Amino acid sequence: MLATIERDIAIRELDIEHAAVRGLIDTLTETEMTRPNTIRYGLYPDQKLSFKDLLAHLITYEAYTIQAVQAWEKGEEHFAVGAMQSEGSSRAIHYGGIEERQGQTLAETLNEWELTQEKLMTVIRGLNDAQWKEKAPYTTDEPTDLGGIIETILVAPPRPPYRHLPVHIPDTKAYVKKMRK
Repeated sequence: MLATIERDIAIRELDIEHAAVRGLIDTLTETEMTRPNTIRYGLYPDQKLSFKDLLAHLITYEAYTIQAVQAWEKGEEHFAVGAMQSEGSSRAIHYGGIEERQGQTLAETLNEWELTQEKLMTVIRGLNDAQWKEKAPYTTDEPTDLGGIIETILVAPPRPPYRHLPVHIPDTKAYVKKMRK
């Protein structure tokens, strides 16, 4: 996949995304963040996730994106690139990231989210436009550049470009209001 968005636009959208998540973190109480079955959109039908679980989900994709850029720099393809092309494998990533962090405290999950999003932004800001458009250093079936790999993992369609939160919480004000009924 080739990047559909320029690096500067991706950075801007990710800044908006992270500010929206931060806004919810700052608004919700610990009890609200850990209350199960509060996320109802963009999930598999059997899921009943809390906001903490959603953070684990977001962390997973951002962590894999960081790892994919690191693998790219070594001339390697990260497993998540191919996995995102398969419904079964992408489902395993989706569930796996949440399950992997299930035993974490809320504080641990919040800390991991903070560190992961900061590292992701450092990695993407550290790329230049030429690197963003750089062709894959390994064999691919279709034209692929680094920006496209980032999009494949971080914002695979049908998600809006570089905005993952609105898939799961389309209206943050309505989400908070419903949480406090």
